[in-house]
Amino acid sequence: MRVAITIKDADVDLFEHSLALDSRLGKRVSTAQFDIEGEERLATPSLAIANTPAIGGYTLPAVKDEVKIDRGAAPFVNCAIAPIVAMKGNSTYLDNFFGGYIASVEIGLTGVRRYYHCTAQDYNSLTTQILVTKSYAAKTAKQIIDDLFTAYLSEIDTSEVEDSVATITIDWTRIFLDKALDELADIFEREWYIAYDKKLQFFTPVTTAAPFELSDSPALSTKIPYGNFRHAEDASRIINKVTVIGDTSVPIVVTRTDAASYALYGRYFEAKVVDNNIDTVAWANLVGDAVLTESANAKVRGRLTCEQEGLIVGQKVKVTNGPRDIDDYYLIQSVRLAVIGGLTEKVDIEYGDYSPQLVDLLMKIKNEAEKE
Repeated sequence: MRVAITIKDADVDLFEHSLALDSRLGKRVSTAQFDIEGEERLATPSLAIANTPAIGGYTLPAVKDEVKIDRGAAPFVNCAIAPIVAMKGNSTYLDNFFGGYIASVEIGLTGVRRYYHCTAQDYNSLTTQILVTKSYAAKTAKQIIDDLFTAYLSEIDTSEVEDSVATITIDWTRIFLDKALDELADIFEREWYIAYDKKLQFFTPVTTAAPFELSDSPALSTKIPYGNFRHAEDASRIINKVTVIGDTSVPIVVTRTDAASYALYGRYFEAKVVDNNIDTVAWANLVGDAVLTESANAKVRGRLTCEQEGLIVGQKVKVTNGPRDIDDYYLIQSVRLAVIGGLTEKVDIEYGDYSPQLVDLLMKIKNEAEKE
């Protein structure tokens, strides 16, 4: 893998082993860490020189500087110092790896030169630092979002936001922008994030397939080999029989069971849900089925390491392992990509259960609740 990294649109040289990109399901803000080459150490540095933004042709990184890491187009270039290289060239699957701003900078020394250890947060972090006070009457999702970003975060492009037919009336007073977007996403049944090209994505939820499988029987580019394999099942909280108690004035009491789970484990493991808002049998059945879909079988968690970029949090990926009789799709929950030498990357993956049925049930439950 080769990438190009720029700070404030200027190419920088980095220690090849230092680049690490982290993303995790449920944590909207992704991070990047890297060490970049600095100026030669001065024998008698002064405070004025140390605070100069550039010395000897080297641009010194500062907090809140914009960082972009992408595929790049320049040829591979060696730097003046052997352990440091400019990672520029082509990658297989991804065009953009990261876009955001430096959150912290730490100065270190290697030989007679400084280096700068930088930690950056992606563009999504901007939405956690802006308070919104706005009111909207009979506006669509896109109308609201366009106005929000024009007023508070105009550098983000909202042209690709998926619009809605429905309109809403809503009022916010000093709410963080990310929470406002979360509320809109909940109302309009959408998901959102800011992509590395600075375009806001506000879209109907889908689960996309990974560009390749992970297999202990690799096959060219379609099935990638892996190592450091860990795969575990946790059956400490099995529920295969659930009683849902709803509005007691109706009354609503239903019991749902999972026959396959009962056959597998040889007994029932029971639970109950009490919610007085549930006032129809159909609603109660959906709630019970969602509990069973989530908990009737052991939870699967796994991790592995491969040497191919292209996997993204939220994708479904097929994992096969012959000796353990594993051949199924799982949801990618975290990705950590690090360059460990030359053009070799190490991609640490964590995965878990993939359940499209549960997503469908939760959407149906939401629809039932909104009928009231």
